[in-house]
Amino acid sequence: MDHEGGHGGHGGGGGGGGDHEGPTCSMNMLFNWQTENLCVVFESWRIDTPFGLVVSFLVIMAMAASYEALRAQSRRFEERLIEGERKRHPESSGSGGIGEDETPLLAPRSSSFRLSNQQRLTRALFYMAQVFVGFFLMLIFMTYNGYLMAATVLGAGIGFFYFGGDTLATSTKALSCH
Repeated sequence: MDHEGGHGGHGGGGGGGGDHEGPTCSMNMLFNWQTENLCVVFESWRIDTPFGLVVSFLVIMAMAASYEALRAQSRRFEERLIEGERKRHPESSGSGGIGEDETPLLAPRSSSFRLSNQQRLTRALFYMAQVFVGFFLMLIFMTYNGYLMAATVLGAGIGFFYFGGDTLATSTKALSCH
């Protein structure tokens, strides 16, 4: 790819309608620090000024932090489900209790614990939101742009600091696409 002089386009007949005027998105498949005509996932999310880079950096950080916030909300929801089950069936929680050891969430010792359709839907919506944000962040990371990669990692770290919980049991899963 032409990284030096070809910011006005990719040269030649590269797909799309021929009536597009103006600069095209810069596409790189190698690590880079480019900030001119850098498109983030969509052609309409174009970075071509230092201010645009700063705003995009902050938006991407917020998105990465939101992934951790979603995970925290999902954990709290599941903890409420487990606590409700403990209150309904205290005999099935045993001496250690669910969630106090390495037992996965929603794996109660009672085989009669079933989620309602509304609870399953809520869990599915949390999961779908996490998958969407995770894959979106992956697409941003795959711009191979150092600034955008740094924004993703910093946002994930900040989000984990604020939303990751204060116990070791909540630190077992890293930011992932799926």
